[in-house]
This record gives sequence, C-alpha cells and structure tokens, in this order.
Amino acid sequence: MLAALLAAACGQSPASESVPEFRTAVAEVRRVVSSVVATGTIEPIRVIDVKSQASGEILEITAELGDFVERGTVLVRINPRDVRNDFEQAEADLEVARARFQVAERRLARTQALHDSSIVTAEELETEILEHANARAALVRAEASLELATDRLNDVVVRAPISGTVVERQIEEGQIVTSTREVTGGTLLLRMADLSEVQVRTMVDETDIGSIDAGLTADITVEAYPDRTFRGSVLKVEPQAVIEQSVTMFAVLTRIVNEQNLLRPGMNADVEIVIGRRDEALTLKNAAIKTVEEATQLVEALGLDPSLLQQRVEVATDEPASGRDEAGEGGEAAGEGETSVLEQLRTMSQEERRAYFQNLESGERQRIFALLREAREQEELANRTNPARPRPAFVFTEDDAGTLTLQPVTIGLSSWEYTEILAGLEEGDQVLEVPMALVQQRELLERIRSRSGVPGVQRSN
Repeated sequence: MLAALLAAACGQSPASESVPEFRTAVAEVRRVVSSVVATGTIEPIRVIDVKSQASGEILEITAELGDFVERGTVLVRINPRDVRNDFEQAEADLEVARARFQVAERRLARTQALHDSSIVTAEELETEILEHANARAALVRAEASLELATDRLNDVVVRAPISGTVVERQIEEGQIVTSTREVTGGTLLLRMADLSEVQVRTMVDETDIGSIDAGLTADITVEAYPDRTFRGSVLKVEPQAVIEQSVTMFAVLTRIVNEQNLLRPGMNADVEIVIGRRDEALTLKNAAIKTVEEATQLVEALGLDPSLLQQRVEVATDEPASGRDEAGEGGEAAGEGETSVLEQLRTMSQEERRAYFQNLESGERQRIFALLREAREQEELANRTNPARPRPAFVFTEDDAGTLTLQPVTIGLSSWEYTEILAGLEEGDQVLEVPMALVQQRELLERIRSRSGVPGVQRSN
C-alpha cells in the first residue's frame, strides 16, 4: 500500500494500477443485535428497615441473616415487663372509671327526680350534671389508655412487614434497643428486601442515552453464573447526570424477575441493553463499510474519481434515507440552497474544500461552518435516537478491469462486528476491506515529500 502511495506521489494514479492485496468481506445473512453494554450492581427494588415501637431488652431473635420470611412472621421479641405493668395499670384505671361513671349516672337520676319534686335546687342538679360529665370523660380517657397500653404490649413482638429476605441484621439477644418514638428514631433491628424482583443500576455515557428508553430488553450476566443469561427490561433512566472522571453519565435501572432467587444484592452484573434486533438481515463486516466522510478521505488518498461520491442508493422508508427532515440536513435553519451546498461539500476533497472556503467572505464562511456543525449534531442525534434508520454509505469493490472502485450502499442497524445492508448489495457479493490507515499513510507521505530526499520522491519547494 505504501508503494502504491509512493507511485501516486511520483505522478502515477494508483486507481489505474491493479488493486493491492486487501482483505475480502462477503455479504451474508445473519442476526444483528445493536446494543449498549454497561456494568453495574444488583440492587433490591424494595428495602424495608425493621424497627421496634417498644424499648427494652431483646429476649429472642427468630430470623437469621439470609432467611426468607412471610409477612406477619415473628422476627424479634422484646422484654414486655414495663409495658405489661402499664397494661395492667390501664386495666385497673378503666375498671375504676367505669364504676365512677355508673355511680355518677345513678346520682344524676336521683337528683333529677328530687328536682322534679322541688326537693333539691337547680344548683344541686347542675352540680350532679357536671360530675356525670367528668365521670364520662374519665371513662373515655381510661378506655383510650387501655387501648394504647394494649398496642404497646403488642409492640414488644416485632413482625415482618413484608414477605422477603433478611439482608442485614444489626442486633443480638440481650441488647437494649430504643423505640421509634425516641428522638433518635429508634434502633435499626433488621433490614428486609423483596428479592423476587431486583434491579441493576448501570452508568451509561450520555452519547448512548438518546437510544435508551423504558421497556427495552436487556440481557444480564453475573460472574456467579457465567453460562447463564438473565432477561430483564429497562425500568427508567434517571434524570440527573453524574460526572465521573470528567465524563457525563446517567444511571439506567434495569429490572429483572428473580424467580429462583439466584441474584443477590451486591453482585456485579454486565448489562447489554438491546436497542434493535434483526434476525434475518443481509450484513457486512463493519471494517468493509465506509461512511460518506470516510469514503471521501479514502477517495482522495487513493486518487479515485471524486464523482463516485455522488452516488446514492435509496431504500423505501418512512423517513429520508439520509436522516434529514424536510428542511434539509441543517434542520429548520437550512433551505434548499443551503442543503445543496452541504451536499456539495460532502463530496469535495480537502483541497477543493480549502479552495472553496478561501473564496468566501468571512461572514459567509462562518455561516457555512455553523451549518456544517448543526448538520453533524442533528445527524448524530438521529443516529442515537433511531439506530436502525437508513443511512448512506460506501463499499470498495474491484471492477472488471481489476481496479479499485466505489459502490454506494444503504445501511441500517449495526452491532459491534456487523452492519445491516438495506440496499446496494446482495447475498454473496464480495467487497474489499480498505483500511482507514491509508489516509494517515498519505499524510505521512506528504510530509516525506516535503522534508526528505527519498529516491523517486521529489521534494516540494
């Protein structure tokens, strides 16, 4: 390849020579899966902190770390001595209050009868009415106190608030714990989690977030079960970005049904979020496919005819194959004339672009630069939001004369190794894998031409 470039530097066109030895790629039908891969940690979705509403000494702990318990199962028993005493005192107070109320009712009835017979005064009747009301209020207070004492007596037995697994234990028998009524919020006894469904929290680069939506399928693998793949789905993408080593990332939560309880909190997991899938697609190796920009650079490096870049293969779709809206590649800011300028610039060589911009006024040059930047941003955004959308590309082939030529194709979904071919090739067609390193080699050769006296290469003035 370097020899071909040296020949080009001496005035010979490599396009007119025989094709160098490039690897051959064959268009084949296979499954293509486009995905975003990230690593994360298994987390429970629902975690409950178990605390006691009673204070005292722990007498018994019935659940161990890792046990699965049903809702309502006894977890901890606390010494009930103090609360039992309060309960018994409340029962006695209620009995006294009931007796006082009954006495007050009978006294009120007698006083009312005597008042009707004009034996007692109205002031004496009013006094008995007030005593009756006080007795009734005392009875209500005693009933409320007994109800509260009953609840506190029941609180010494701590039961499971959910059906789940004990994932953390903070206490031992004989330890003194405080209730949630204390200012400190109470002692944490146990922590339970529902592991029937878990999630993986992964950090995904902002460049891939545009293609991730809730509901997408995800394949999860963990080191504990390397030969097994768990199937999940994206729950949500958290709105707040996280900066890690100057890289902007977003947390993506993937939910997994943990039917056999194999996944445990804290496990490291690899998550592959499937953005698109084609089970029977005509594909080609990524190394054999060149974007319009890459093809432009290679055409210039190899000395091919630049008019080859004007070829396009359209494919039937709901949107334009190039991914542009009706306003053109520059969005609403680009009209028909501006769109044609952008298309023309895409097919120019570096020298032609340089000459084109040198002939523009400063303001016009800045405007064209802004259009190019906006077009690039919109195209990148469209690729992220719809990875399967049709896009123009090129492949290198060998014509009947044995020379290198350019052939247009339309591509769709891409994986790490292969890209879907929507139009331009058929199954079994062969293309050449022309490396982008030729562009760097050409730049190196230009530097050699200008600075060295290599035989067969003229030094430029």
